[in-house]
Amino acid sequence: MWKKEDESAQDQEHWLERERVAPTTTQKQRAVIGRSISIRGEVTGDEDLLIQGRVDGSVKLKRHSVTVGVDGVVKASISSKFVTVEGKVEGNLSAEEQIVLRSSASVQGDITSPRIIIEDGARFRGGVDMGEGEEKGKPSTRPAAKSKRERKSKDQEPEIITTPVENGAEVRESIEAV
Repeated sequence: MWKKEDESAQDQEHWLERERVAPTTTQKQRAVIGRSISIRGEVTGDEDLLIQGRVDGSVKLKRHSVTVGVDGVVKASISSKFVTVEGKVEGNLSAEEQIVLRSSASVQGDITSPRIIIEDGARFRGGVDMGEGEEKGKPSTRPAAKSKRERKSKDQEPEIITTPVENGAEVRESIEAV
């Protein structure tokens, strides 16, 4: 026969089992710039940000993370604690902790972060500064790398090579020392 006490004990046991299997999780708040949103100017805030739309200007979230989604197009410098790029960025990226370029990412600009991950397939054009052994907030005392033009001695003349071709013509090539 059915007893009310047995049913309530079974319900309570079922409820406890469900709570153990699916514990409550707390998710961080994250702002989203949707696919149809376009922003021009400076974006700042105190929460994580997902960019699926378009941003022109700058994004500064020093204590939070910025993610440029697959559909995101950013023509701005991004400065954050963590930066993840899945979409397109034209501008410099700076992160206090880590920068990740996913396989779908396209980045044109310089990257500054102590840790950088570039997945296979990601497109990147720019410079990388991982701050080797430098203290936070202090500029590097290491000299900057010199460009090809700066490395070439100003006194050195380029070497000219003359190659004979058909009909008595000549091809002259200039070889620069690198």
